[in-house]
Amino acid sequence: MFATGATHGIDRRIHGIVPHAANPPCVESPLFLTVAALIARQKPQLRVIFAPLDIPTPQNYNGLRALFSHFQIPSEFLAERIHSVTHSFGWHQEDDFSHVFWLHTLCKNLELVQGTDGKLSIQDPRGSQPSQEGDGTWKRSGIFLRWKQSTVGNGDASEVDMIIFSPTLSLQKNLESLVKRPHWRQALEDPFCLLVVVLDNLFRQVDEAIAKVHNVLRAVEHRVLESSANGATGATFNFVAMYNIAKHVIHLKESSSAAYLAACEVAAAHRSLTLPPKQLKRKAMGEAVENLIQHKLTLLEGCKLRVQSLDSRAQNMTNLAFNTVNQQDSQTMKADSQSMKVIATVTMFFLPAATIGSICGSQFFNFNSDSHRIMMSVDFKFFWVVTIPLTFLVFGVYLLWRWIKANEARRDGKNVASQKIST
Repeated sequence: MFATGATHGIDRRIHGIVPHAANPPCVESPLFLTVAALIARQKPQLRVIFAPLDIPTPQNYNGLRALFSHFQIPSEFLAERIHSVTHSFGWHQEDDFSHVFWLHTLCKNLELVQGTDGKLSIQDPRGSQPSQEGDGTWKRSGIFLRWKQSTVGNGDASEVDMIIFSPTLSLQKNLESLVKRPHWRQALEDPFCLLVVVLDNLFRQVDEAIAKVHNVLRAVEHRVLESSANGATGATFNFVAMYNIAKHVIHLKESSSAAYLAACEVAAAHRSLTLPPKQLKRKAMGEAVENLIQHKLTLLEGCKLRVQSLDSRAQNMTNLAFNTVNQQDSQTMKADSQSMKVIATVTMFFLPAATIGSICGSQFFNFNSDSHRIMMSVDFKFFWVVTIPLTFLVFGVYLLWRWIKANEARRDGKNVASQKIST
């Protein structure tokens, strides 16, 4: 917080810009300022400003324009937000030898709800059904940092301005805690310690999203395994939920990889700005910050590995569900095939008799109008003489055909087995 005569402080929010609905003000004694009041204040050496999301709207256009103009925020920063980049990091040195850094972050926002049955599911806060595991919202932040390095031997005359657009509550608290500590001047010597806090918050966002997807995936995976373990009959699966989980995993793969790359760029920028070795105190500070950045890199790399594991599990779960459904369909088709075989066999049994009867049927029976009786022709015996051998002939040809096909299948199987052994 600002105080009279203080050399460092925090501007909590800017009234001239409408706060984002998903980013409520911090409850700890907030100090609200308009952009004009912020510009009119005496400039401290270290200043951290929390502002709403850097997306121009009719309501916040004037405030954003004044803020960007006063702090000389580069146009690339606004262009990245307009293009909705996943993650980015850029920096350059200006004419007054001050260094400007900017960073954009994007992470999947996932809200978990617990149903009456105790099962967790992902729910879109905009009103989608929780059973479908869908959530199309995101957490977005932008960070701008200006470091005007001291030209004297120590960093007492350095100045650092940091603006965080749409910060999370945890990031606000962490930065407030850092700035209020007695060794806050370390941020003047190496402002990358502030970016370390940002990277730590980014890791926690990605890690939290991964944990939420893992919990839901584990529950859905358990239901799929239960449905498939007891046989395929009657198994049902929520493929929409599995699709949404796979989509979340894809987004997390993008977020974790982009966050890791952004952290790599932060580390590269810090190494390129490392102070000369003869300044032992600053060298020790730079090495400590470098170690912290490398630690965040390992954490983000671990997130990438966890997301890869989730991706493989989601694919296995979907494949198991599809294979179980295919097994159900195969069993149904097999039952239908058996029924068709019975019908074909019965038809084949009566086929010769039906054929002969249709040809000669009218000649075997006559109606005697005098006696009112049906008289059988003396040639009726020839019907059976022809029909019975023809029936056996048809069945014989059918059985011979099946025997030939079975031998061909066995011969082909032996050839394939011998080829595998030879290779």
